[in-house]
Amino acid sequence: MKMRRIVYFSLLCSALSISASENKTRLSLHTQSVSLAKSLSDQGNKEQALESYLEALRYNEHDYESLYAAANLARDLEHFEQAAPLFQRAIALNPRNLQLILDAANMFNMIDELDTSIALYRKILDSNPLTLEALYNLGYTLKKKGLITQAIDIYTKIIALRPDYAHPHFSMSLAYLSLGDFERGWKEYEWRWKAYNETPKQFPQPTWRGEDLQGKTILLYAEQGLGDSFQFIRYAKLLKSMGALVVFETQGPLKKILSLCPYLDTVIAIGQPIPAFDYHLPLMSCPLVFNTTTKNVPCDIPYLEADHTLVSQWQQKLRSDPNFKIGICWQGNANYSTQFLRKTVAAKSLHAKEFIPLTHISGVSIYSLQKMNGTEQLTALSNAGIKTFDADFDQSHGRFMDTAAMIKNLDLVITIDTSIGHFAAALGTPTWILLPNPPDWRWMLDRADTPWYPNVRLFRQPTPGDWQAVIEEVVNALKKELIK
Repeated sequence: MKMRRIVYFSLLCSALSISASENKTRLSLHTQSVSLAKSLSDQGNKEQALESYLEALRYNEHDYESLYAAANLARDLEHFEQAAPLFQRAIALNPRNLQLILDAANMFNMIDELDTSIALYRKILDSNPLTLEALYNLGYTLKKKGLITQAIDIYTKIIALRPDYAHPHFSMSLAYLSLGDFERGWKEYEWRWKAYNETPKQFPQPTWRGEDLQGKTILLYAEQGLGDSFQFIRYAKLLKSMGALVVFETQGPLKKILSLCPYLDTVIAIGQPIPAFDYHLPLMSCPLVFNTTTKNVPCDIPYLEADHTLVSQWQQKLRSDPNFKIGICWQGNANYSTQFLRKTVAAKSLHAKEFIPLTHISGVSIYSLQKMNGTEQLTALSNAGIKTFDADFDQSHGRFMDTAAMIKNLDLVITIDTSIGHFAAALGTPTWILLPNPPDWRWMLDRADTPWYPNVRLFRQPTPGDWQAVIEEVVNALKKELIK
């Protein structure tokens, strides 16, 4: 009996020794993996750093720091399906870390898991109701869900607590503009500068606030995207009618096409010398100064011009096509520097193959107006019936020059919400714009028309990401259009 106890004790000690040795080995491997992950992360090698953190978690699944670091790396790399459970596991281990919860909520917001995001923001606010960043992001997410008035209530609460907080002011402007409340919207829209840590251009001459412009020169300058310049350059026409000489400083790609506008006396590209002027105004402040409402939007269409010679040339090129001619555009700029903007563009873009049902409609010809981003999608659709142009399109004549002439020869343009939509509409061609859910503020809510362009029809996603329903609606509308 005594011998059995000795043997049992010996075996137990041996097992404990093996277990301790295994634990020591696992601890060593875990430490090595974490050290390597940190080194790789410091070097900017995020993919391998993520793999090393995941390796560390295989040896210690309860390592909170590695979970948090791996979640952030997976998010930065846009491996969102991988990041989501990592964030959730990290929160389970450390449910009091508010920064962790905020990071997780922001990530779920980015991938449109809005209910999860809202629940996490509320978790923060339950214990810390004055955490303004969480409160602001909650308002932003509610606005994203279409709960505009609830979002405005939250922005109002934040501004009462911190009147100089720029982001809720700016987001409130977009909410008001979405609702068609332009009077309050344009005033709050002036907070865009502080919200993005920018300042208007500084000149010794005064900013124009409505003074008499007869015989005066005013400098307008672009400040956002190409589509914004196409949409809001219409105000230069009003300035010209007031007796002003109008100088417009624009993005380089637009200099040549906008030089065709008779109400622009001088067009310069950003960075070129600016001629003498008496007043200046950022382009996106025009609606405020002109007290623009939904009832008085200046919409004298067309207000953009195409080169008449090129229009005639494209008319000749298209003479052999007797069909109803439609130009399409499906992809926005995918090369923005921030993850947020890239996700925004992705949400309003679709794949070229989604347009294939249009090519099956008898009597229709589909032409690609897509440039730069997204053209590679046509490679796999070579037999789909989407017509393309040679590499010289918009090259030898300048950016947008062939596009403008082509659009003037089309019967219809169907596009996502990108610069081509504004360009085609401002040129006077009937334009159908396909909108994501939620849409950009300028298209407002629950309407198929827009005060900005009387020749535009809007097609809205019924639910986020549902482009199939949008295309089906377009196909049905197009069939009706063809039998008119």
